Amino acid sequence: MRKPSQWMVCCALTLTLVGCNPNEQPPTNEPTEQPVVTEEEPMTPPVEAPESNDEESDTPDTEVTEEPPTEEEPPAETPETTPEEEAPPVELVPKEPLQTNGQANLALDTLILVNKQIALPSNYKPQDLVTPNIDFVDSATGDRRMLRQEAASGIEALMTAAKTAGIDLRGTSAFRSYDYQVQLFNAYVARDGKEQAMKYSAPPGHSEHQTGLAIDVSSASVGYQLTQGLEQTKEGKWLADNAHKFGFIVRYQRAFEDETGYMYEPWHLRYIGVEHATNVKQMNVPFEEYLKQLMD
Repeated sequence: MRKPSQWMVCCALTLTLVGCNPNEQPPTNEPTEQPVVTEEEPMTPPVEAPESNDEESDTPDTEVTEEPPTEEEPPAETPETTPEEEAPPVELVPKEPLQTNGQANLALDTLILVNKQIALPSNYKPQDLVTPNIDFVDSATGDRRMLRQEAASGIEALMTAAKTAGIDLRGTSAFRSYDYQVQLFNAYVARDGKEQAMKYSAPPGHSEHQTGLAIDVSSASVGYQLTQGLEQTKEGKWLADNAHKFGFIVRYQRAFEDETGYMYEPWHLRYIGVEHATNVKQMNVPFEEYLKQLMD
């Protein structure tokens, strides 16, 4: 039998190593490229449309930068508050209805009622808006630093008294136009869903900020955020105890969430005048209930 030559042995070994098909290419070790999943940028609402009136506006709002408020669990043991001795409500002369067919009664002036059932006209903008001389966070610009004249004087007095008491507070958002509230509310709905957004944000036309009588405030102790944690700070406690002396009420109280439809907001101040604010605090009732008793 003829023995295989050395050349034939080498060829056989070579074919064994590379496979039977000499034209087949060996697989590569490079991984197959996978698509990169990137997180989308947060939705930036469009530029706010100009107000429908002919007045020149301040610096226009170019984007919504306000962060939604954060809700926290209440303290494990919260002492039950007992209302102070009731003071008789101050009568309005003449008595006015709170609303007509769901529209707020503008004749009520600083006592105007705006809530989830009662709305302002979409083109409503107070004529006496001014910028109070107080500290604001940097994100509050243009109209969002403005209040009606009487409320502006009240917040200036409140902030001055706070500084004297060693309390650090800054405004975060005051007046909001209807158009701005459209942007803000829609952004919250897109992020959290309508049901959740309705707990802390008002639909357009239903925001107290559009009255020019409401302002959100916060402190360095909570990073100037809108958080229920403000309640536990010395600043939040000072506000709860003293806001009425300057004509403001903490509008959305924890005890009245069912009545107001909003979660507790220790940062949201609503101006109604010193006399009325003192009565609301002493009677320990929601603003809606106070007005009903006042009108009866």
